[in-house]
Amino acid sequence: MKVEDVNLRPAPDSPEYVTAQSQPGTLLPRLAWIMVYAETGSVQKVCDRFGITKKTFYKWFKRYQEANGNAQSLVDHSRRPHHSPKATPEMSIRLLLEAKKETGYGQRRLKAYLEQKHRITLSERTIWKLLKTHSLTDLSEH
Repeated sequence: MKVEDVNLRPAPDSPEYVTAQSQPGTLLPRLAWIMVYAETGSVQKVCDRFGITKKTFYKWFKRYQEANGNAQSLVDHSRRPHHSPKATPEMSIRLLLEAKKETGYGQRRLKAYLEQKHRITLSERTIWKLLKTHSLTDLSEH
């Protein structure tokens, strides 16, 4: 792909106007940044032409270099955490859901029930969110 093949900077009000913000995860604009930089050698020209900041350019350029020029490195990465150490344990969630099905209690009574019967301490808010997540809450209760 040559730089001439890439639509560099159409008017912002035109339908062809593409930025990293308007189409997150697209590879073409970021690859075009790298290609224009390789041709011009000027980060400032790249940033002016594409309407990006130097910080943004350097972030993607560094990622591209670390991947030895692999274009797949220019795709967005997930921001989801690898683990959640403060997440409610699965056993507690299972006991909560069983208690809800058995008793039909709301979050306040479930909190007391779990503390007395299973020695599990969860906040009312956490209980409500878990019930909502598992579609076991009547939203009119809250």
